[in-house]
Amino acid sequence: MTRLLPKTPVFDPLAAGQGRADASVRERSPAAPDGMATRVPRRGVAAAVLVLGDLVLLEATVLLGILVRLHAAHWFAIDVRPGNFAGVAVAVVFLPLAYALAGLYPGYGQTGVERLRKRVTVTALCFGAMILFDRLALDGLWSRGILLMAGAVAVVAIPLWDAVAQHLLIRWGGWGEGVVVFGPEDRRRALADTLTRHRELGWIPVAWAERPSSGEPPVPGVGLALVALSGPGIVPPSSADDLPYRRVVIVPDIGPEMGDVQSLWISVRDLGAELGLEMRRNLLDPVNQAVKRALDVVFAAGALVLAAPVIAVCAAVVAVVSPGPFFYVQIRTGLHGRPFRMWKLRTMVPDAARRLDRVIAQSDEVRAEWERSMKLRNDPRVVPVVGGFMRRFSIDELPQLWNVLCGEMSLVGPRPLPNYHLVRLEPCAQRMRRRVRPGITGLWQVSGRSTTSLSEQQRLDTYYVRNWSLWLDIHILCRTLLVVVTGRGAW
Repeated sequence: MTRLLPKTPVFDPLAAGQGRADASVRERSPAAPDGMATRVPRRGVAAAVLVLGDLVLLEATVLLGILVRLHAAHWFAIDVRPGNFAGVAVAVVFLPLAYALAGLYPGYGQTGVERLRKRVTVTALCFGAMILFDRLALDGLWSRGILLMAGAVAVVAIPLWDAVAQHLLIRWGGWGEGVVVFGPEDRRRALADTLTRHRELGWIPVAWAERPSSGEPPVPGVGLALVALSGPGIVPPSSADDLPYRRVVIVPDIGPEMGDVQSLWISVRDLGAELGLEMRRNLLDPVNQAVKRALDVVFAAGALVLAAPVIAVCAAVVAVVSPGPFFYVQIRTGLHGRPFRMWKLRTMVPDAARRLDRVIAQSDEVRAEWERSMKLRNDPRVVPVVGGFMRRFSIDELPQLWNVLCGEMSLVGPRPLPNYHLVRLEPCAQRMRRRVRPGITGLWQVSGRSTTSLSEQQRLDTYYVRNWSLWLDIHILCRTLLVVVTGRGAW
């Protein structure tokens, strides 16, 4: 029997293919791809942290509801007594059981969007069930005000806590479980590298192996199988059925001619003796389109009212610091390729194009930086004093809330790019972008902003179009708030 995990398992894709030729699984050397050893956390640590945090937070939401209800007692004819809220404090203790049944403890292998959807859905359903139980079984004994207040806060606070806890566990080395990657060398290298970079998935490659060498491949057309560890060792398998693991995730061997494919909102279908994958194209559903548009109008209208004073102050500063108009209007490509006038607060000098040409011509290093991301860290075109500040915190984008109200843009979507940037994208990426309204914020804006390369930008934008859902929009908007407040990755 081949020992799979040493006492402190680590992963090194550079060591693939070394060792005995007949070994099915290789042990890793101490070096990880980035020079840092990737260790597998102790089992149960992440789940314990999440459960404990959920319990504390849920009880805190109930306490907040009680305090608010007691403070507002003079507005209600009915007094609140311990019997009206003691049962609520006990009932919320059972919510972690619902989270566990939804696979959220710890929930390895799930994206942030999927975790957000489950957290919000399960929390809302549980509090709804408590209100129904109180009405039918307790004849309204529990305070509905406390229940509604606690539920409203929990629907927002629980997903936020989940994201914060995951981030902290990753940072402290307490997030993840070991997995083994099976498949051809090039594909397992690529998948192992992806899992190492996307640590939020919680699957840490600790070893890899060739596909079973004897017999037929376990599944025709399968390039990789990702296997979660369940024991200290394995024997060389002759088929997928011989693998002693409780979970096996199959990654289809999709050739490069197909490009990237949709990865969210996919269901497995049994097609007799064949395996089928059903992809739900959410953006083609008229109901989803109507809901997205309605939310755009509601939130953009409210945000524009709040942003109006900020826009006015910044516009006045721009007018004082830099001669010329304080608004910048440019024709951009929108839904179905239709052009529209996009509004921004001006952050660049009037002769920006001439300055850009001059600085690129003078420095090969600057030219390379521009070719890589169509951005410059030290951009000579930016208006002094206020320009960099507005760009860092995305204040210059606030006038585009008007574009959202006019139906030309959405709150979330691929950014409307200038023509010199757009023509650099691949034809497929350009076609994908034309299927949706461009957004004030998007997936690559919350995944590095100005630090992302051109290829990363188009990959993230096409991912958004293929995998769109309201949950993905909510996920991006929440991350946008964090990115904008911190000002990271923008110049």
